[in-house]
Amino acid sequence: MKSKYSEIVKHIPSLEDHGHLYMYYGIPYSEECYIYDDEKEGNNLIVSYECDDLCMAIADKFQYDYKWLDILHNNQIRLEKVFDIDVETQDFGIIVSLLLYLVGSVTYEDKFIDALNNGYLIRLVKRLEYLS
Repeated sequence: MKSKYSEIVKHIPSLEDHGHLYMYYGIPYSEECYIYDDEKEGNNLIVSYECDDLCMAIADKFQYDYKWLDILHNNQIRLEKVFDIDVETQDFGIIVSLLLYLVGSVTYEDKFIDALNNGYLIRLVKRLEYLS
């Protein structure tokens, strides 16, 4: 049976295998990526097609049904302490809100890259799979 969130959770094996290559600064390891030149910093932001697919799947599935900032605020979750949140004990609304926050953070800070590197993003996706 196909999960309602299969377009998101299908990324779990790839995140486990090479999640650190989903998005990073540097030189592309593959031709299957978008390259964003940061002339000010002199770095290239590399976004794999897999990463783009994951971010789009999260946004498409949840962006209109969840007011993620309100949910996090109502649950007294401070964004500057996002990585201190015990993902495995959170309910569905908070998990979705954290995923939406990380996807939104791509445009203004490196929280998404940090979440890839420290395993936080995969923990969120696994919790989503568990709760579905």
